Amino acid sequence: MTATTVKVSAETRDRINELAAGQGLTAGSMIEKVLADYLWRQEVALAKQQMLDAPAEVWAAYLEETQTMDGSLADGLMVDPW
Repeated sequence: MTATTVKVSAETRDRINELAAGQGLTAGSMIEKVLADYLWRQEVALAKQQMLDAPAEVWAAYLEETQTMDGSLADGLMVDPW
């Protein structure tokens, strides 16, 4: 992988380095981790919005399907002794 330079303020650079050091990462690895987390959050937000926008008949079909599975949630599992 080739490296490149990204211009950020000294304050931002220092914050990235501080966060990275606290997790035992390089600045580059920290940026990759933060970016991956941001992209995951965007995907989740999109999925949530798509679920909210789904027509009533889609929700009805989903609920009907999940209700058929509810009875098998504990199949073969021991009762929790707590």
